[in-house]
Amino acid sequence: MPNLGEKLARFFDGRNDGRSPDLTPLQLHPGDRVLLCSDGLSSYVPHEQIRAALVSNESPGKVADQLVAMAVDQGGHDNVTVIVIEVTQR
Repeated sequence: MPNLGEKLARFFDGRNDGRSPDLTPLQLHPGDRVLLCSDGLSSYVPHEQIRAALVSNESPGKVADQLVAMAVDQGGHDNVTVIVIEVTQR
């Protein structure tokens, strides 16, 4: 079963062959965070370190900056793309 990154890559690769996105509904609550990233992060930074950054008290922007820096520090030479979304009250 492809992971979310593979699903997004498959959808956004620019081919016009009738592809459609795979959608996975999530039940999110205030305080939850969602990470969208390229393999420039996930291939270089261990998942435990990514998780630790996401559960920290830092703002989503600071967490994203930290994750990019971690990827570069750990040898990431690929494109490092990171978006951290934090769910807030409605």
